[in-house]
Amino acid sequence: MISRGLYVGRFQPPHLGHLEVIKDILTKHDEILIVVAAAQISHTVKNPLSAGERLLLLKTMLDNTKIDPKTYWLIPAADIFDNLLWVHHISRLVPPFEVFYTNNPFTKLLFEDAGHKTANTSIFDREELEGSKIRGAIMNGKEINGVLDEDVKKMLTTWNIEKRLLATVDSTKREQRGTELVKDT
Repeated sequence: MISRGLYVGRFQPPHLGHLEVIKDILTKHDEILIVVAAAQISHTVKNPLSAGERLLLLKTMLDNTKIDPKTYWLIPAADIFDNLLWVHHISRLVPPFEVFYTNNPFTKLLFEDAGHKTANTSIFDREELEGSKIRGAIMNGKEINGVLDEDVKKMLTTWNIEKRLLATVDSTKREQRGTELVKDT
């Protein structure tokens, strides 16, 4: 029987910390189920990339690392915004798995309450390898060397992700100002 580990993330963008977690899980299981969460959300500051873009970036990063495509599944999953149903929602999208991997205490609790075995992921240079910090560096025009696969970095540059992020920040500020104006009237 094939042993599978489940790993869920937004991968906004997929970075070298994600890669190390994936490699670590593959030392414990025959296959890894990589779920790209919040698949329907894109073009926001927290979620600038579409599900298709994230899947392509993940596949590129995994291919560049020579991880055998027969050992991983890439599965997009929309967020249903209902914590009590979320584990069932994810579970119905993936093949059977033995262990759910996370470092998020709440998500871990949800899977444990649903009867799944869980384990913490290893943390690799969390100070530098964090999506929000990477997105912030991109928005501020800072170099992001050593945190992304080089082809992932090139793709983000080609897609002009800095411009997308800045536009979403500007849009959010305009929305907030509009809300404040409505409250004042």
